[in-house]
Amino acid sequence: MKCSELGNLNITKTIMATVDYMDVPLDQIANASDDEEVPAPKKAKTVKASQPAEVTTTADFCRRIRDATGWHATMNAGTWKNCTTDKSRRTLFVLQAPDGGDQFCCVGKVFNARLSRAELETPLPYDSSDEHTELHVSLSLRNNGDNKFWTNFGSDVDSERETFGALRTKAIDDAFVPLFADKPESVKGIPDSRLKRGFGKTKKDIAASLESMWGGTGMGGDGDIVRLKRKCYNTSLDTPSKEFMDKWLSVCDERGDTINYLDTHDSIRTGDTVLVWYRVLAQACAGNFHISLEARQVMRLGRGGDHLSEGSAGLAAALAAAMDRTDDV
Repeated sequence: MKCSELGNLNITKTIMATVDYMDVPLDQIANASDDEEVPAPKKAKTVKASQPAEVTTTADFCRRIRDATGWHATMNAGTWKNCTTDKSRRTLFVLQAPDGGDQFCCVGKVFNARLSRAELETPLPYDSSDEHTELHVSLSLRNNGDNKFWTNFGSDVDSERETFGALRTKAIDDAFVPLFADKPESVKGIPDSRLKRGFGKTKKDIAASLESMWGGTGMGGDGDIVRLKRKCYNTSLDTPSKEFMDKWLSVCDERGDTINYLDTHDSIRTGDTVLVWYRVLAQACAGNFHISLEARQVMRLGRGGDHLSEGSAGLAAALAAAMDRTDDV
C-alpha cells in the first residue's frame, strides 16, 4: 500500500472518531479499531484498477455521514420544539431530528467566512451589536460537478438547496400556524397591539399572513447561498482563544486536529470543502419572523483555490445583496 493511501485511511479513521465527538450517534458511525490491521494491496480485490483506494475510503466515510440521523435530509421529517423560556424576549422553536437530536449536518464549498480576529474586528453592516461577536460561514449551493473530497457532491448540494429552501414553509405550517390558531393572549416577540389585530381566522389565512411578512430564511441570492452563523453573546474578541472556541464554535481539519481559527487568517477560506453541523431556529423577535442557521462545528475536508468556480462574481453580488437586507438573519 502506498504511503498516500495509508495516510488517507488513517485520516478517515480520525475523522470518524471526530464525528463521534461531534454528537453524531456512535451507532450511526462505526469506527474501526486502532489496532485493526491494514490489508495488503494484493488482498484488496474489491478495489478496481480505475478506482484508487483513497476514493474507496472517502466514499465509505461519505456514506456513513449520510446515513447518520442528523444528515441534512432528515430536516424534512423533523419536528419543531418550542424552547421559549419565561425570561426570553422572543418565541423560539428549534428543529428536532427524528431521533430527538437538534444538530444537522451539511456539506458544501465555502463561499465566505469570517472567523479570525482580524476579520471580526471590522464590523459589517448587518452585525447586530457591539456587545456580541458573530461568526459567519457561508456555503455555495451551486452544483459545480465532482469534488475529490466528497462523493456525489453535486447531488448532495442540489438536495441541500431544496431542503434549506423548504424551511420557511415548514416553520410557518408546523410551528407558528398552530401557535396562532390557538388564539394566545400573548406571544413573546410579538407586540400585543399586533397580536390583537390577529393573523387570520383560519389556518390558511394565518399561513398566508405569515408568508407575506416573513423575514430571513438563512439563504441569500436566488437560494444558492446558505448562511450559517454563531452569535457569541456577551463575548468579546479579547477572550482567550481556547475559552472562546470551546464555548462557541469548534473547527477542525481533515485529520481531526483542532484549528485555532481566531488567530489563523484563512483557516477556513473560499473554495474549501467543509462539513458543518448546525441547529435550525425559527423565531419571532421584535415583531419579525425569521429562520436562523446556527453553526456549531466545522470540519475542513479539503482546501480549495482562492476563489470558487466560474460565476463567483454573481455569487458575490448575491451575497452583498443579502448582507444589505435588514430583514436577513
